[in-house]
Amino acid sequence: MRSILYSFWLLPRLIPFSQGQTEEAWTALNTSIGGRLHPLRPFAFPCFSVYNGEATAVDGAACSLIRENYTTNSVRVGYPSGYMNLQDEMCLSDASDQCLLNSTVIPAPEPPSGVSCNQGSVPSYYIEVRGASDVRAAFKFSRGYRIPLTIKNSGHDYMTRNSQKGSLALWVHHLQELAFHDNFVPEGCAADLSGLGAAITAGAGASTHDVMTFASQHGSTFIGGYSPTIAVSGGWVLGGGHSVLSPAYGLGVDRVVQFKIVTPDGAVRVANQCQHEDLFWALRGGGGGTFGVVLEATHRVEPSMPVAIANIRLPSNSTSATALEWIELMARQSVVWGKQGWGGHAAGLYLTYMNPLPAIANLSDGGAAARESMSAVMEFALAAGGTGIVEVLPDYIDVWNKYVLPGARTSSGVARMLATRLLPRRLFEDEAGITQIMNFMRAAQDLGFDPRNFYCPVDTPFVADGASASAQRSGNTATSATSVHPAWYDSLWDISTSLLIPWNAPYADRLRSMTTLTRATVLAEKLTGTDGGSYVNEANPFTPNWRESWWGGDNYAALLAVKKKYDPEGLLKCWKCVGFEDEDIFSDRFRCQGRLEQDVRGEIGRNA
Repeated sequence: MRSILYSFWLLPRLIPFSQGQTEEAWTALNTSIGGRLHPLRPFAFPCFSVYNGEATAVDGAACSLIRENYTTNSVRVGYPSGYMNLQDEMCLSDASDQCLLNSTVIPAPEPPSGVSCNQGSVPSYYIEVRGASDVRAAFKFSRGYRIPLTIKNSGHDYMTRNSQKGSLALWVHHLQELAFHDNFVPEGCAADLSGLGAAITAGAGASTHDVMTFASQHGSTFIGGYSPTIAVSGGWVLGGGHSVLSPAYGLGVDRVVQFKIVTPDGAVRVANQCQHEDLFWALRGGGGGTFGVVLEATHRVEPSMPVAIANIRLPSNSTSATALEWIELMARQSVVWGKQGWGGHAAGLYLTYMNPLPAIANLSDGGAAARESMSAVMEFALAAGGTGIVEVLPDYIDVWNKYVLPGARTSSGVARMLATRLLPRRLFEDEAGITQIMNFMRAAQDLGFDPRNFYCPVDTPFVADGASASAQRSGNTATSATSVHPAWYDSLWDISTSLLIPWNAPYADRLRSMTTLTRATVLAEKLTGTDGGSYVNEANPFTPNWRESWWGGDNYAALLAVKKKYDPEGLLKCWKCVGFEDEDIFSDRFRCQGRLEQDVRGEIGRNA
């Protein structure tokens, strides 16, 4: 990509000077961090001859690289402007304010001559963070000049939180150090009481694939997300951290044992069970971009183990009626599968489940127990003309390399909007509950959602960590180990409704799509009632009752108290994060989301 390592005095004024800012102030910031302050252009900028309405030169070589890799995750993750989901680049409320290519064809076509690459919601500048001092300098600058800050890691954000128009981004991708501990003792804890077993300390930018590989090299298994480019110590774990192995071994927040973080006052704090316990609790589910900038986190790992895998698929030409039958069959099997330790992905035309527990992941029986467990769905798929594999592999890294990596390389470069809902166990335990689930599926179909496109992560900690689950179900934040919604610990499915906003969709189409998604969100809330919740990292950003839906009322109140303690000036504020106020929807700072949310509310209200 075109070089962006300019001397600061050559930077364009992408943020107008105000409130005492001067060119000298920005230059001083740049000098204080060793010249790592840079302008931030949109990812596709090198392909355009016009930028923000002014002529610029096309960079042919950089443009070719971008066009060839427009949907390639491993390429996007290496750029500060490389967001996996295009809603983080486009200004959702203004269809003309964006700099995108057509990702339906690869190589992506060149943009027409004369079309302007506009900034969208991409921050104006970024700091290439190499350590705590860079973060301290950013907080000091933000406090002095009221420049909004955002935190950009791997770019895997569905919620438009790692980007913000007019902001200064802290890009933490290069914090990738890894360390293995045979028996980790959190800092400040007594060694004879607090040895937690094997663990890995991962810098904020370390990717899931790198950590998985590092764990395997040390005879261990890391319980991580499903995309190789997700940063394990970033928003993934801060928002909950679900995994296909979570039913057996818990969420990421159940397994993280320590954070090192720079809080907005500039202090470097270590948060664990023995110090800054309130901050530790908040970081275990309160969401990214909120309480400070995480430099590293330490995660418990498991010994290497065999893992069973079931990969069963219906024909691609299956009907919607067949998909509904398939979904109902999976729902009926889910309680048994949950108790056995299976986790993975249930979808309208396939399932991919994994199980590390010895009763199922049994190498000595040749996979017989795993095949018996999956016999009903295998028979259904084969009868419909589908295919299926059920096998046991010696190690999770073998499952990862064979089943995860091949399908996780080119999922970026689209604006995929999600609405999720945690479905409580009770809905799967009797006919009345199954009927409710299927009625929801048919109601979603009436809204335009094809059941063949149904997708549901099945990765709640159903059989894992019973003591933690008991504390969560009590609803007592004083004793709960984590700050995620308590529904995580008594649910089986994280049902997902999704849609794509085309890269060139006009505003009217965006409004129509987000109104439909919000109607589906309301339907899902009615399905579960108050004992359901939503995954804060994969929710509808326009969820009406977002505080209750994403954390639960008691949790949110406690999280807000922690927020005010460690960030009393509100230096960190992102879209519907802890500390976001309802009036922020109408503010200029969030204009890329605010107008669209207001219009969605209006559409829902008119047709209520």
